[in-house]
Amino acid sequence: MPKVLNYTPAWLSRPSPGFELFSSKTPASNTAGSKSTQGPRRTIARRGTEVFVAVGNQIRWADLSYLKNAWDDRAEKRRRRGHHKQYASLRDEADEEDDVEGAGFRHLKVSVSEPIRQLVASPSGNLLAILTSHTVHVAILPDPSHLTGPDSGPIRVKTHTLGPTTHVLAQSPVVSALWHPLGVSGNCLVTVTAEAVVRLWEVSAENRWSFDNPTLAVDLKKLADGTSADDDFAASTMGRNRGFSVDSVEMEVAAACFGGTNGGQEHGWSPMTLWLAMREGDVYALCPFLPSKWQPTPTLLPSLSVSIVSRFNSLKADGAASNHDIQTCKQQYAWISELDKQEPAYLAAASEFDPDVEVYTRPKTQGSLPRLQGPFLLDPMPEEGDDEVLLTDIYAVGAKLDDDELLYGEDGGSDFGGYGDDGLSLGVICLLTSSGRVHVCLDVDGVEGAWLPKKRSIIDAREDDVEGPSLLIFESLDTRRPDEVGEDHDWPVFSPDPHSRYSFFVTQSRVVTSFSLTTWIERLESELQSSGDAGLDFRLDVFSRGAGTLRQRVVERTVDLDAGDRAQELTASVVFRDSDLGYFLLTEAGGRPIAVEFDVPESESLPDEEFAGEREFQQEVKTLAVTKPRETYQPPESFWAPSPLSTFLDSRAQGRHRRSLTEEIKLSQSTLILMTEAHKVLSQHTHHLGVAAAELFRRCERLQEEFKDQIKRANGFADKVDDVLGDDEDDLDGTGREGGNAGIERRLAAALDRQEDLAGRYDALRRKLARRGGRELSDKEKAWVTEIDTIDSSISATTSERGKQPSPWSRYKEAKELASSLVSQAEEVTNGAEPEASTGFKVPPEIRKARVSQVMKLLDRESALVEATKDRLERLSLPSS
Repeated sequence: MPKVLNYTPAWLSRPSPGFELFSSKTPASNTAGSKSTQGPRRTIARRGTEVFVAVGNQIRWADLSYLKNAWDDRAEKRRRRGHHKQYASLRDEADEEDDVEGAGFRHLKVSVSEPIRQLVASPSGNLLAILTSHTVHVAILPDPSHLTGPDSGPIRVKTHTLGPTTHVLAQSPVVSALWHPLGVSGNCLVTVTAEAVVRLWEVSAENRWSFDNPTLAVDLKKLADGTSADDDFAASTMGRNRGFSVDSVEMEVAAACFGGTNGGQEHGWSPMTLWLAMREGDVYALCPFLPSKWQPTPTLLPSLSVSIVSRFNSLKADGAASNHDIQTCKQQYAWISELDKQEPAYLAAASEFDPDVEVYTRPKTQGSLPRLQGPFLLDPMPEEGDDEVLLTDIYAVGAKLDDDELLYGEDGGSDFGGYGDDGLSLGVICLLTSSGRVHVCLDVDGVEGAWLPKKRSIIDAREDDVEGPSLLIFESLDTRRPDEVGEDHDWPVFSPDPHSRYSFFVTQSRVVTSFSLTTWIERLESELQSSGDAGLDFRLDVFSRGAGTLRQRVVERTVDLDAGDRAQELTASVVFRDSDLGYFLLTEAGGRPIAVEFDVPESESLPDEEFAGEREFQQEVKTLAVTKPRETYQPPESFWAPSPLSTFLDSRAQGRHRRSLTEEIKLSQSTLILMTEAHKVLSQHTHHLGVAAAELFRRCERLQEEFKDQIKRANGFADKVDDVLGDDEDDLDGTGREGGNAGIERRLAAALDRQEDLAGRYDALRRKLARRGGRELSDKEKAWVTEIDTIDSSISATTSERGKQPSPWSRYKEAKELASSLVSQAEEVTNGAEPEASTGFKVPPEIRKARVSQVMKLLDRESALVEATKDRLERLSLPSS
C-alpha cells in the first residue's frame, strides 16, 4: 500500500498559480452544471506531467512539473534575500510574481457551450475528448512549448463536434468515451450512450469529415437478440419513433472499459475486448471489437495464433466437444488465418529510434461485429440492497501473457520473453456500486472472440443449451463505514494506478480510497500453476486465511455537501509517477485542488543493477515521520471572495433605484424592499463568515492538541535516542561515561568481541564432540545396537523377568526338538514307510523323491541356523559368566 507523506503542497495552495488553475473568478461558471443529472465527473485529464482542468465550460492547461519548479525557485530566492529585503525594490518583486504566475499556465478556448463533465486525452497526446451531458467534442491540443513561451494569453484550439446529428440533446446521454488501445496512432474513439449504443470513430486531424459519422455503430439491445450476422444491428437514427422495451431499463449502460492497455503484458484478446457494466448489475463483453485499421503489439498476433491453433487441435481430438465450441473455434481459426495471410502496412514511428508501426486491416471473414457475450452470471450472487444493484463503473485487468505457451518449441531466448513474468493468468474484473462497494471478480473461463453465424441454417448457440458465461466473485469490499450515510447522487469511479495494474483508486463524493490486489495475486498464480493435487485442501485453507485486498483511505473530506450540489464533490482522481512530481494523486472539489504525495517503494527508487556500477547514486535521506500526515488548512472562499453586497448595489444602481442610493433615506415601500433584499444578501454573507470563523477556531484548538501530541512523541523519540547513545546514564561515580558516537562505537565493539568469543567457544565444543563421538551411526548400525541390547537384557534378566518372555535357551531347545522330529520323519519317508492313515491312493515315486529332496534342503538349512544360533549364544554367555 502507498504510504501518505504529505497532502496538498504549497505550490497548489492559494495564492500560487497552481491554485488558480482550479479556481474560477466568476462564481457562475464555477457552479454551472452543479445541479446536473447523475453521471461520472472526470474533469481532470493528463498528458505526461501536463494537466487539463475543466472549470464550467472552460479548460485550463498547465504543466505541474514546471509550476512546482517555478514555485521552489521563487521560495529559494525569497529565503536568500530575507535578511536584506529592504534593498530590493518593490517593482522587481512585482515583476517576479507576474513572471511566475504567467509561466506554465494557459487558458484554452473551446467551442463548448454546456458544462464539461469529462475530459479524456488520447494515448498519442494530440487529441482531447470533451464530453458534456449529451455532446462530444474533440480538440486538437497545442504543443507543450506554448506553456513556457512569453505569451500567457488564452489559446483558441481547433475543436470538432463529434457526430453533429448523433450526439445531440435529443438523443441519449453519453456515459463513456474511450480511446481504443489498438487504434492507429491512438486516434480511434469509442463512445457509449446510456441506451446501450456503441459507436467507433476513426478520426483524423487532417480530415474534418471523419468527425461526422462513425465507422461502426451497433445497438446492443438488437445485438443481444440477434441470431445471424445478416441482421440489422445499426443504431436508430434521430427522429425515428422508439417504443418501450424491457431492455431499455435492464440495459442502461453505467460505464465501459477495455480489458487491456496494449502494453504487451496481457493476452491477445484483452486489448480488443470491450466490457460494459449496466446500471441494473449485468455485465457484457464485445470481443473482438476492432477498428477497420489497427496496430497490434509484437506479442498480440503470435499469442493469438498459438492459443487458437492449440485449442483447435484439442477440440478436433476431443469427441465430446459441444457444437458451440467447435463452431466458435472454427470462426477463430478462419479469423486468425486471414490475419496471417495479410501483408501489413508500415507507418512511420513517432521517434526515429522506434521501429515502424505495423498496421493491419480488420478481417472480413466473420464480419465487423462480434457476438454480444453475456450477461455474465456473478457467482456467488451479491446480497442485493436498496442501492446495491446499481453499478457506476467497471475496471478490467487482462490475463497475463503465457510465455511458455508462446515460446513452445523455440530454442534459446526470444524477443518476446519476459512480457508475462508478473501477473495472474486469469482476468480480473472489478465492479463498483453506488454505495461504494467493490466486487473483485475473476474471469475463470476467459473471454475470447465470438461471432454470430453467417446464416440462420448454421448451428446456433441457442440450440445447444450452452451455459452462459460467469464471473467468480473473489472478494467484496466496502469503502463506506457502517455509520456513514451515502449521498443519493453519489457516482463513484475508478482511477488506474501507474504503480501496478493490480492497484487502483476509488473516488467518491467525499472519500478517495486506495486498493491493492498484489498481496494475493502472486500466491493465487503459484497455486494455479502447481500441477500436484497433494495437500490441495490444506493449501486452499491457508490461502483463504492469508492477506486479502489492501485498502486505505487517502483523502477524506468532512465538509457538508448541499443536496444535489455536485460542484462540491470530488472529481475523478488522476495519479502521476514522475521523477519531478513523484508518486502523486490529484483531484478537485469546489474549485480547490486536493493532492496527496505518496512514498515511492524502495525497490523502484533504486537504479538498475546493470547500471549501478556505471553511475554514482546517492540515496535521498528520508525525513523521520514523527506524526501522521494531515491535510493542510485551506482558508474557505468566504475569507477572500469579494463581498456580494457591492455586486448587489451595482446591480440595483442600474435601475430606477440608482438615484435613491445617493439621496437621503426616505420611509417608502421601495426603500423597505431595498433594505430587505440587502439584509438577505448581507445575512447570508455574514453567516458564511461565521461558519468559516468557527471552523478556523476549531482548527486552532485541534492544532494545539496536535502540537502537544507531537511534543510528546518527540520526547519519546529523544528518550529512545538517549537510551541508544547511552546519554541517559548518570555519571554518579565521576569516572566520565562516554556518550554520543564514541559510546555507540564502544558498545558495538563490545558486541563484536562477544560475538567472536561465542563463535570460538562454539567451534571448540563442536570439534571436541567430533573427536569423542566420531561420526554418527547409520540406520543399520542403530538397529544392530538395539538388537544387542535386547539380547543382553534377556540374558542378564532375573528369574521373574525371564518368566515374562521366552529365553534364548528355551527357544534353542524348541528348535532342536523340532529339528529332530523333522529328521525322523524324513528318515521314515526315505525308508518307504507308509503313514498310519492310508488315503487309498499311491504317490508317484518321482514326485515323492522331489519332495524329499526339498525337505532335506530345508533340514540342512535349519540345522545350519540352529548351529549358528548355538555358537552365538555360547559367545554371549561367556562374558556374563
